[in-house]
Amino acid sequence: MRKGMQIRNQDTPYGLRMPKGMREQVKAMAAENGRSMNAEIVFHLRKALGVASGYSGSQPDVPGTRDE
Repeated sequence: MRKGMQIRNQDTPYGLRMPKGMREQVKAMAAENGRSMNAEIVFHLRKALGVASGYSGSQPDVPGTRDE
Protein backbone atom coordinates (compact mmCIF):
# COMPACT_ATOMS: atom_id res chain seq x y z
CA MET A 1 0.00 0.00 0.00
CA ARG A 2 1.35 3.45 -0.85
CA LYS A 3 2.28 5.88 1.89
CA GLY A 4 -0.75 7.85 3.05
CA MET A 5 -3.33 5.49 1.55
CA GLN A 6 -5.90 3.97 3.87
CA ILE A 7 -8.51 1.33 3.23
CA ARG A 8 -11.86 2.58 4.51
CA ASN A 9 -14.47 0.18 5.83
CA GLN A 10 -12.32 -2.74 4.71
CA ASP A 11 -13.16 -2.06 1.05
CA THR A 12 -11.23 -4.32 -1.28
CA PRO A 13 -8.89 -2.41 -3.63
CA TYR A 14 -9.24 -3.42 -7.27
CA GLY A 15 -7.14 -2.26 -10.20
CA LEU A 16 -9.38 -1.59 -13.16
CA ARG A 17 -8.36 -1.53 -16.81
CA MET A 18 -10.62 0.64 -18.94
CA PRO A 19 -10.88 0.99 -22.70
CA LYS A 20 -9.10 4.00 -24.18
CA GLY A 21 -11.01 7.21 -23.49
CA MET A 22 -13.28 5.75 -20.81
CA ARG A 23 -11.20 7.11 -17.93
CA GLU A 24 -11.74 10.65 -19.21
CA GLN A 25 -15.48 10.01 -19.52
CA VAL A 26 -15.69 8.69 -15.98
CA LYS A 27 -13.62 11.62 -14.71
CA ALA A 28 -15.96 14.11 -16.42
CA MET A 29 -19.08 12.35 -15.09
CA ALA A 30 -17.63 12.25 -11.58
CA ALA A 31 -16.87 15.97 -11.67
CA GLU A 32 -20.36 16.71 -13.01
CA ASN A 33 -21.94 14.69 -10.18
CA GLY A 34 -19.62 15.95 -7.43
CA ARG A 35 -18.13 12.49 -6.81
CA SER A 36 -14.66 10.98 -6.94
CA MET A 37 -13.94 8.67 -9.86
CA ASN A 38 -14.12 5.70 -7.50
CA ALA A 39 -17.50 6.81 -6.13
CA GLU A 40 -18.79 7.31 -9.69
CA ILE A 41 -17.71 3.80 -10.73
CA VAL A 42 -19.19 2.25 -7.58
CA PHE A 43 -22.45 4.18 -8.12
CA HIS A 44 -22.84 2.76 -11.63
CA LEU A 45 -21.85 -0.77 -10.59
CA ARG A 46 -24.39 -0.73 -7.74
CA LYS A 47 -27.04 0.57 -10.15
CA ALA A 48 -26.23 -2.16 -12.69
CA LEU A 49 -26.33 -4.84 -9.99
CA GLY A 50 -29.63 -3.58 -8.60
CA VAL A 51 -28.13 -2.49 -5.30
CA ALA A 52 -29.02 1.18 -5.76
CA SER A 53 -31.90 2.59 -3.72
CA GLY A 54 -35.31 2.17 -5.28
CA TYR A 55 -34.52 -1.23 -6.77
CA SER A 56 -37.39 -3.64 -6.27
CA GLY A 57 -36.24 -6.76 -8.12
CA SER A 58 -34.36 -9.77 -6.87
CA GLN A 59 -30.96 -11.10 -7.89
CA PRO A 60 -30.21 -14.14 -5.73
CA ASP A 61 -26.77 -14.64 -7.29
CA VAL A 62 -25.54 -11.23 -6.10
CA PRO A 63 -24.84 -11.04 -2.35
CA GLY A 64 -26.83 -8.36 -0.58
CA THR A 65 -29.43 -7.91 -3.33
CA ARG A 66 -31.97 -10.59 -2.48
CA ASP A 67 -35.42 -9.32 -1.47
CA GLU A 68 -36.17 -10.50 2.04
